[in-house]
Amino acid sequence: MRFLGFFALFIGLAARLSAEPITSSGMNYDSDGIFRAGQWEASAGVGVFFSPFLATKGRPANDYVLAVFDVGYMLSNIKEWGPARGNFEILGEVFGGPVVTGDHGNYVAGLTFWGRYNFVQPGWKFVPYGQLGIGATATDLDQSIIGQVFQFNLEAAVGTRYFIKPHVALNAEYRYQHLSNANSGTRNVGVNAQGVYLGVSWFF
Repeated sequence: MRFLGFFALFIGLAARLSAEPITSSGMNYDSDGIFRAGQWEASAGVGVFFSPFLATKGRPANDYVLAVFDVGYMLSNIKEWGPARGNFEILGEVFGGPVVTGDHGNYVAGLTFWGRYNFVQPGWKFVPYGQLGIGATATDLDQSIIGQVFQFNLEAAVGTRYFIKPHVALNAEYRYQHLSNANSGTRNVGVNAQGVYLGVSWFF
C-alpha cells in the first residue's frame, strides 16, 4: 500500500508541476516536437504482477509489487505511416519491490532495456505504444523453480500515455514478464507473470 500511496503523490505533483494548460478544445503542445529524434522522457510508477501465468503446471503463486523508473531517448522523428504514424524510442529501466504472496521469496529487483514504438496522431491526448525488453533480475523467489538468485528477464508490454500538460503524461500499461536463468542454474522452471503498471512521464 505504501507503493500505491507514493504513486498517488506522483500523480498529484505531476498535475501541479507545469503551468502550461491543455486547452479544452485539444492540446496546445507540439507532438512532433516531443516525439522527435533527440528528445528525452523520464518516467516513474508502480506495477503489480501476478504469477503463474500461461504455463502454470508445477509453478507456485508468486505475486509482487514493483517501483519502476525509466529514462527514454527518441531515436527517430515521426514517420508518416497513416494509422501507424509514430516513432521509435529506446529506454533503460530499473525496478524493485517486495513479494506480497507466496511461501518463498521476499524481493524482485533488476533492470531492463526496452525498444518502444509510439503511435502518435496529430491532436491526440492519447499516445499508445508497444514495446519489447530484455534485462537481468535478482530475486529470492522460490529457488525450487528458478534455481538461483540471478535471472534473465524477457518482457513485452502495450500501453498508452494520456497528456495532462504539454510535457506531462499519465501512463497505463499491461505487461508480461518472464524470468529464467537460461539453464545456468540447477533448475530452470522459470516464472511467468502478468501485471498492470501505472506511472507518470515528463518530456524534455
